[in-house]
Amino acid sequence: MRQLGEKQGFWFMAFILWLFWIVVTNSYHYQGLLLGAVLAFLIAYFNRDLFFLRRERPLLDGRTLLLFLRYFLHLLAAVIRASLQVAYLALHPAMPISPGIVRFTHPLKKDLSKVILANSITLTPGTLTVRLEGEEIIVHALTRENAREVVRWPLAAELAAIEKDQEAR
Repeated sequence: MRQLGEKQGFWFMAFILWLFWIVVTNSYHYQGLLLGAVLAFLIAYFNRDLFFLRRERPLLDGRTLLLFLRYFLHLLAAVIRASLQVAYLALHPAMPISPGIVRFTHPLKKDLSKVILANSITLTPGTLTVRLEGEEIIVHALTRENAREVVRWPLAAELAAIEKDQEAR
């Protein structure tokens, strides 16, 4: 149960962002690698207050990594399911779209968890986080049914469980 220091966390995040750059650009030329490293450094530097606040940083251990892996797999499944729903709506001759906006509260305490939830909602096709303030989230969805589903989205409970697990240690 080790917690990264600010410098270690900064360089770890810069490295992860740089790896993400390499995967997205698929460029291994030294100019592309150098540009990616500079951009990763700048992004990590300008976001260090979000990434590296001691109260926000999760403990770095196997249990936490497994919980985040489980969260990621459930998010991936939700994205695939939502993609299929959006494709159905777009290809259906009647286009049964009934946009809706829903406002709800979530159980999360840490700002980082709130941002992860809001971004996960936006990442899921057919939904968009319009506003995140305190414990309240406002979400726009392509259908009213999807808007109602977001209120009881199990990924919010998973993030709350990760927070609870971190507090228990």
